[in-house]
Amino acid sequence: MPEISRYYQPGLTLPDLLKRTANSDADLFIGYMNDKGETEKQTYHSLYEDAVKIAAGLQRLGMKQGDKAIIATLHNRETISLLWGCFMLGVIPTVLQPPMTFSGYNPAVVKLMNVFGQLGEPFIFMSEEMKETGGLPQEKVRHTGDLDCTGSFTEPLIDPDDPAFIQFSSGSTGDPKGILLTHHNLMVNMDAIRIGLDLHYPDHTGNWMPLFHDMGLIGYHLTPLYCMIYQHHIETIDFIKNPGLWLDLMSEQGIGVTGCPNFGLALVLRHLNRRKTLPEWNFSAMKAMLNGAEPISVQIMTDFVEKLKPFGFKPEAMMPVYGMAEATLAISFTPLMQPSVITSFDANALDVENRAIKADPPHPSARLLSGVGLALNDTEIRVTDKNDQPLGEGYAGHIQLRGKGITSGYFNKPEETASAFADDWLRTGDIGFFFEGNLYVSGRHKDIIFKNGRNYFANDLEVMACTLEDISYGKVCFGGITSRETGHDKVIAFLAGSPGEKAMETFRQLRNLLRANLGITVDELVMVKSNEIPKTSSGKLQRYKLMLRYNAGDFNETAISADIL
Repeated sequence: MPEISRYYQPGLTLPDLLKRTANSDADLFIGYMNDKGETEKQTYHSLYEDAVKIAAGLQRLGMKQGDKAIIATLHNRETISLLWGCFMLGVIPTVLQPPMTFSGYNPAVVKLMNVFGQLGEPFIFMSEEMKETGGLPQEKVRHTGDLDCTGSFTEPLIDPDDPAFIQFSSGSTGDPKGILLTHHNLMVNMDAIRIGLDLHYPDHTGNWMPLFHDMGLIGYHLTPLYCMIYQHHIETIDFIKNPGLWLDLMSEQGIGVTGCPNFGLALVLRHLNRRKTLPEWNFSAMKAMLNGAEPISVQIMTDFVEKLKPFGFKPEAMMPVYGMAEATLAISFTPLMQPSVITSFDANALDVENRAIKADPPHPSARLLSGVGLALNDTEIRVTDKNDQPLGEGYAGHIQLRGKGITSGYFNKPEETASAFADDWLRTGDIGFFFEGNLYVSGRHKDIIFKNGRNYFANDLEVMACTLEDISYGKVCFGGITSRETGHDKVIAFLAGSPGEKAMETFRQLRNLLRANLGITVDELVMVKSNEIPKTSSGKLQRYKLMLRYNAGDFNETAISADIL
């Protein structure tokens, strides 16, 4: 067992962290599971050796401390080794989704091009098999095999307050914001996560989230390394094709901590419901399955827990959480191995009066919400009105944060940075409230739909819509506009599928359902292809993108007006 007296030490930087973990007496490793279920191991010591070689190669390429780099590689091991090569040299990396092709409209390409410009056209590192580079300057594209890693490198003097990493927001491709994170930001938040999850040797974590997302990179790579424990990764594309791989990994390796947002849980449920027989999994080692990234679907979470209980999964291991990249990662956790706090609120009081009042679940205006627990160490949370004035418990408003893990701002975006803060409080853009000691997140401010003098959250409408047999999670989303012609508020539903009589019947059912239960009328249904419903890397619906297309007239031919029903 490694000798661990203190994890958090003032002045610690990422290179210090890797050296500390690489020199541990324990046989610690990173496991990479392939699509066949086979695991390749990389010890932390061998990761350190690889990082030193890559740092030498980067220095021979002419890179130096403070330079920027883009990593857009296909494989987790390659991404991690390059990342640490950058950290060792003091190069500031960002990890982006690797474009599979540069032809046609590709959000990953759009984002890559925009970030490339924002960072001053730095080197971009791609996998060997990525021969296509689109309009990128050839002299700026490098493959790992291109590096001359002979010799040593001059190790820089890194200050804990130096930028360590830039996490570009997952929600935007056209003008993404680069969130600056220092070594100190990372250490503070990782230590808070360690305490909240009671992470210690010989714990194992498991991950399928992409490393270009903060949950995958910081939550399931950097934090386990910080805690000197084992970590396991599955390529995201392999999980999407076969969610059973993740379940196999959890059972085979005795995974104690993992994570899965709504869309991932729904994907696993669909996979399990299609299988005729299931293996004899054992999930008894699980102490925390973090569920966050968006307002939590109580129904999906409950269905998932019930499905896995026969395999030793403890219901209290399901952990609703709240986090965002601007806070490094984690903000609040449900206390470890405590039941999820599910409360039924009066939707009318929430939507009209911004007040949290309990309601009986059978009541049609009741809304089930999951609490997301308590603030982690060194993080303060408050709820304010639109004028940044604090509100008391039970009143819904804007969630704001401050603490040592909060970013100082966005890279080269002073105006966005200024507008993101109220004094030293970060405006999250989320709406929520405190109730009986727990934080509840209602939804995003930009996803509020106005209708008949009331505020509705798009995610609430989507949860209700998914109770219909022909609508599944992630295949429906809602938006709202004010009609230019009449000045009236309109509610637009987008549904994956084909126009036709079946779509008309689904529209009738949807209108009746939402009118009866939520008192809201849907004015139009737009049928779209499944891949036209945009999502972030963590599975959050990007409703505003569909509304931009709607306002541009892209869906005029597929929109069904309620007038013809």
